[in-house]
Amino acid sequence: MRREAVPAPSVPPGLLDAAALRVRRFSDDEAAVQRIPGWNIQCLQLTSGMLAGQAVDLHLPSIQVLFEEYRNVSTSHSGSAPSGAVIFGVATGMKGHGILNGLPWGNGISAFDARHELDSVVPPGELISLVVDRHALDDYVWHTEHVDIEHWLSPGPVVLDDASLAQLLAAHLLAMMTACQGEAVAAGKPAVWQRLAHDVLGTLGPLVAQRLCRRGATKREQSHVQVVRRAREYVRAHADEPPQIVDLCQALGVSRRWLQWSFNEVMGIGPLAYLRILRLNSARRMLLAATPATKVRDAVEAYGFWHLSRFSHDYRHHFGELPSQTLQRAQAHW
Repeated sequence: MRREAVPAPSVPPGLLDAAALRVRRFSDDEAAVQRIPGWNIQCLQLTSGMLAGQAVDLHLPSIQVLFEEYRNVSTSHSGSAPSGAVIFGVATGMKGHGILNGLPWGNGISAFDARHELDSVVPPGELISLVVDRHALDDYVWHTEHVDIEHWLSPGPVVLDDASLAQLLAAHLLAMMTACQGEAVAAGKPAVWQRLAHDVLGTLGPLVAQRLCRRGATKREQSHVQVVRRAREYVRAHADEPPQIVDLCQALGVSRRWLQWSFNEVMGIGPLAYLRILRLNSARRMLLAATPATKVRDAVEAYGFWHLSRFSHDYRHHFGELPSQTLQRAQAHW
């Protein structure tokens, strides 16, 4: 089966500013529990107490991330999720077990297709829901994992009871939310929002293929050396905009796992590290060629870094100085 290349996630109008983040406080407005853009759900409080908690909604290209905290009561949610989406739930700190369309569910990860209606019970705890465009996820997993998930969730939801994995995934997503709420993300820059969206897809892809879906690849892969050589050629041809993992998988026709193995065998580092080093080097070249008006943030935004402190840490580790020091040295020659 042949698939078309995955287009870059589109950026809906209005999602490249502060409106990409929205806070719903349940104590102040109980109806906010069910007032989520794109959702048509009814919420019912099941246990006694005053509903308390809040949610932070993050909107990325083709992805909606809901960080929800239910502090003291169990709630029932029924209705429909946004059309054309696959929804992942990452549950941590659950006080008791929930139910997802008849399946028992606790601390762990779940997935269901919006083509099915939702009927769930959520106990007190923290729940992160990732609402991902089905076609974007389907194409991404096909090109990176060589797994066809078009009909994966047709029989119904999937539940993975793995609290440790859920905790790791939640920590990563919470760090992303914290960065978006502070000054760590350059709000308004398409490259940054698209990098965040691809970061989410890159996290979900292997999880779907290896833990939730469990289907093997069927394509015959190329030799490791051939893969790395072709990858280098592709990267050189796209020097102005360093590609991402999915771009390499599409262009080379290999799975993410084979790409990883090939780079480890030939270069001693994985493809993610390789691409990160390329982006760091590109940012450094930009800072070294700085004008008096150049700022470190310009390099951060140009190459899609979404966490300023992480960028500075990685830059210093790799080059032995902070990006601000590189910039100051370059501007001293003006």
